[in-house]
Amino acid sequence: MARYTGSKTKLSRRIGRNLYLKGPRSYSAKDDFTKHPYGAGDHGKTRRSKVSEYGKQLLEKQAIKYTYGLMEKQFANLFKKAFKKVGDTGKIALGLLERRLDNVVYKAGLANSRSQARQLVTHGHFTINGVKVDIPSFTVSVNDLITVKANKLKSPFWENFQLLVPNGVPSWLDASKKNEIKVINLPLDEDLPIEFKIGAVVEYYSRKVA
Repeated sequence: MARYTGSKTKLSRRIGRNLYLKGPRSYSAKDDFTKHPYGAGDHGKTRRSKVSEYGKQLLEKQAIKYTYGLMEKQFANLFKKAFKKVGDTGKIALGLLERRLDNVVYKAGLANSRSQARQLVTHGHFTINGVKVDIPSFTVSVNDLITVKANKLKSPFWENFQLLVPNGVPSWLDASKKNEIKVINLPLDEDLPIEFKIGAVVEYYSRKVA
């Protein structure tokens, strides 16, 4: 599956805000975006032209894509699913993103970034209800039990793992037991990220995939 392998700092600069894509480094004073929060070449001196409404929609779409680590086709397909469901399309789309297995692993504190969580899932570190799942986009359901495989716990990664980023486990997940995550219920409205202007993205895709 195709994935972005370039500079994560460049992605934040394209959007104009820190997307916290680099794990612990994103939260430190050494973070490249924190030190230079502007696009390459302008050094904060060039006055940028006013962004159109379409441009704002595009930027917000890219911000969510970059944050969750999706490629365009994946993201468009997710919105196709959201448009087919009854309810608030934006909240439905965010709910589907939050229920991705790689995001669940990250939100439960078993990885320091979504990209690290995605790598762990791909490498077969987790089971769901006793069955190995190595698909990062797998959508978890209520009562799913996600556990780290016993043989993987002996690996250097898990023996040395430390959570180094701010973390608050959302109320729809139970991560009270070590190396285990229980899906209590689906994400509620208050569990969805508020940093994104999801309405702008719904408007963008309403002309593309609806």
